[in-house]
Amino acid sequence: CSKDMISMQGIGYKEFFPYFEGKCTLEETAENIKKDTRHFAKRQLTWFRREKDVIWLPRQDYADEGKILEKILENCKQKGIY
Repeated sequence: CSKDMISMQGIGYKEFFPYFEGKCTLEETAENIKKDTRHFAKRQLTWFRREKDVIWLPRQDYADEGKILEKILENCKQKGIY
């Protein structure tokens, strides 16, 4: 594997190359993975907030995952997806 491979560009892979090259510690590598994950999640939220058809289902509004799934299926049926 090399750092030029597309598969090595994902979060949790690309951050290890500086560690392997002796440019940072394992602790710094872990912090970089956490930081990059947070940044990626923020970009995802920004993207989803701009999408007009996204339906947000706050986890705390549902007793368990089964109830969330029921709501998702209900929304899909209403939109003619399922």
